[in-house]
Amino acid sequence: MASRKPSSPSGQDSNSAISRRSVLKAAGGFAAATLISAPFVRPSYAATTLRISNFGGFFEEAFAKHVYPAFTKQTGIAVQSIPQSGSSQFLVQLGQAIQAGSAPMDICCAGQADVIRGRQRGLWATVESSKLKNLGNLMDGFVYEDGGKVDGVGAMAWYITLIANPSEFEKLPESWMELWKPRPSAWGLQGGGNSVLLDIVAGVYFDGASTLDTQEGIDKVIAKIAELKPNAKLWWTDEGSMQSAYQNDEVVGGLYFHDVSMIMKKEGTDVASIFPKEGAVLGYNAWCVPKVAQVSDATIAFLDWSATPECHELIARNVGAAPLIERSKLSLTDDEFNAVSFTGKPIVVASAAKVKNADYISTQMLKMLGQ
Repeated sequence: MASRKPSSPSGQDSNSAISRRSVLKAAGGFAAATLISAPFVRPSYAATTLRISNFGGFFEEAFAKHVYPAFTKQTGIAVQSIPQSGSSQFLVQLGQAIQAGSAPMDICCAGQADVIRGRQRGLWATVESSKLKNLGNLMDGFVYEDGGKVDGVGAMAWYITLIANPSEFEKLPESWMELWKPRPSAWGLQGGGNSVLLDIVAGVYFDGASTLDTQEGIDKVIAKIAELKPNAKLWWTDEGSMQSAYQNDEVVGGLYFHDVSMIMKKEGTDVASIFPKEGAVLGYNAWCVPKVAQVSDATIAFLDWSATPECHELIARNVGAAPLIERSKLSLTDDEFNAVSFTGKPIVVASAAKVKNADYISTQMLKMLGQ
C-alpha cells in the first residue's frame, strides 16, 4: 500500500512496501469473501478480458482470488490478474512501454506519489467523471483529477498508527505527543524522506499538510522531528526491521502499519495499535489507466465498480486494506471494520508536497539524522 505500495503505499517507499507484502503473505489471507448479488446488465463488451495489475505477492493474489471474480460475476468481464513491480522503476518501465505504443496492463494500482509522478510524465489516460456513476460513494479527496477529468480512482487505504507494548505502559498513550515525552532509546520511528513523521508533525504541531509546501515549513517540521532523536532506538525504512525490533523487545513501540499489527496480534504478539486523538496517518492507492489508446468501456466498467461499497467490503475482508467509503454505507461488522480502519479524521499523507520537495526533504532528513 504507497505512497505505500500498499507505502506504498508509498506515503512509503517501494522497498518498504515489498517487505510489508512479505509479512502479509507469510501471515496468510483474511476471511473468505462474501458474494455480492447486486445485478449488473451484462453489456456487449462482456467478452473482453481486462488486464489489471496489482502489487505482486499477497495483494495481487488476494485481488485475483477474492475481488476480481465478483466483478466478473456481475459484468461478465473476465480479468487477467498481473503482478506489478513495486520497485522505483515501475513508472520508468511503464513509460517506456507507453512510448512504444503498448502497455502490459489496462489498469494498474498506483501509490499517491506515483499517481502524481505518472501524471507529470503523461502516463495516465483520463475519463469523464460523468461516466463513473459511483464516484460519489468515495469520501472527499480520494479521486484524482487532471484538467477536470479523472485520472485516478481511490482503490484502498492503509493506516500507520502508534503501536505500543501494553506491558510497558500503566496507561496506553492517546496522542502522538507521547513520542516526545522523555523515554530514552524506546521507540521505533520511520526515517527517510518518505517518513510519515513529516505528516504527523505538520498536522499535530503546525498548520497541516500545507506546512510541507515550503522549505521554511519543512525545516520547522524536521527540527521538531530532531527532538525525537534521544527517544529513538530505531529509525526504520524497512518495515520488517520494525516488526523484528518490536517482537524482540528492542523497542516499546513506535510507528507501524495497523493491518500488519493486527496480524501480529492475531498470531500472539502482545501489541496495541492506537489511533491517536489527532488521527492516524492515512495513505491510499488509486486505480490508473496507462495512456496508450482510447479508454475502453470494460475499463470504465471496472473503475466504476471499484467505487462501490461491495468492492471496498471485499477488499477490507480479504486484502486487509481500509475502505475509502463511509462506514455507514458499508455492511462490514464492527470487527471487520475495526481490523482495518477507524471512524475518526485521519492525517492524510501530503503526497503532492512530498513529491514537489522530495530532494530537499531527503537531504534535510539525512542531514538531521546524521548529526
